[in-house]
Amino acid sequence: FLREQVRLVQPKMIVCLGRISAMRLIKSDFKITKEHGIWFRKGDYDMCAVYHPSLLLRDPRKKEEMLTDMKMIAKRFRGEEA
Repeated sequence: FLREQVRLVQPKMIVCLGRISAMRLIKSDFKITKEHGIWFRKGDYDMCAVYHPSLLLRDPRKKEEMLTDMKMIAKRFRGEEA
């Protein structure tokens, strides 16, 4: 179902929320603490992963890293960063 949605929408990028989705979409041994905010090329799509929002509720110390990742994603979306 998700593959068909991606094919129809043809997004500029895909951002995975959390390790589980990153393991499914980016690579099976994805390590969220080491690889969050790093871009991967899969087929026609640029993908990255960020911490899952529920983690931020359990561990507020991760909010700064999440904010940094989201700013980087926004810049890339606007075409300001490769």
